[in-house]
Amino acid sequence: MAEIEALRINFAAVPAELAADFGVASLDLGDGALAVRVSAAAENAYLNHALGVSTVEQLDAVGPFYGDSHHAVSPAPSARLDAELIERGYEPGYAWMKFARGVEPLEPAPTDLVVCEIDRDRAADFARCVVEGFETPPRFGDWLAQLPGRDGWHCFAAYEGDEPAASGALFVCEDVGWCGIAATRSAFRRRGAQSAILAARVRRAAELGCTLVVTETGELVDDRPSNSYRNILRAGFEPQYLRANYFPKASDPGAVSQVKTTGSSRPA
Repeated sequence: MAEIEALRINFAAVPAELAADFGVASLDLGDGALAVRVSAAAENAYLNHALGVSTVEQLDAVGPFYGDSHHAVSPAPSARLDAELIERGYEPGYAWMKFARGVEPLEPAPTDLVVCEIDRDRAADFARCVVEGFETPPRFGDWLAQLPGRDGWHCFAAYEGDEPAASGALFVCEDVGWCGIAATRSAFRRRGAQSAILAARVRRAAELGCTLVVTETGELVDDRPSNSYRNILRAGFEPQYLRANYFPKASDPGAVSQVKTTGSSRPA
């Protein structure tokens, strides 16, 4: 639920002009479920994704919202909707592993970069890391720059001098901290940026009164990179469950993008 609330506020922050140009929209499905859509990035299943779906009525609303466009549907962990999804022409694809840990401090992660929490005056640095790290359209930076300083959001960046190298966000929902939007610019990868940013987010979550920190990344499979998965395990997170992702049969069920506005990064 913390992840869904982060996604809800994230999509509410998109500037109106960009929303119109890129076809950005969200649909509250009720009972905590949410569907989001970015028509200009239809290949990105995370930006075109219905999360927390638990009822047939919610499924009935998902179809008209996406139409014929590529998208993913993730049932709530306790939902039993496999038969209904298959009946509606969906099939399971690449899943995501959900992780959780307490707020016990991590050992300092070795890196030559300087990690700090940033606010609105350095929002452009946060956005630049995400846009370049995930190779998204540059104008997405106008959207991402809305997050630092926003209620519930705590954004971090790693620097080499004045040059931003990597980013990551913490969203706090009641006593749960959700870690997402972690990206590293290509020139700064494999220097420990994401491990250090993850440690900083766990520490900040504890300061804010959280008792649990959660995150997610793609499941371990033989033909996909697992750097983010290993970083998460090293930080003391424990696997909780696989989140199923269902896709319309006309689309490629194995093409779930690792590019997430609310998740883990490429190799750091």
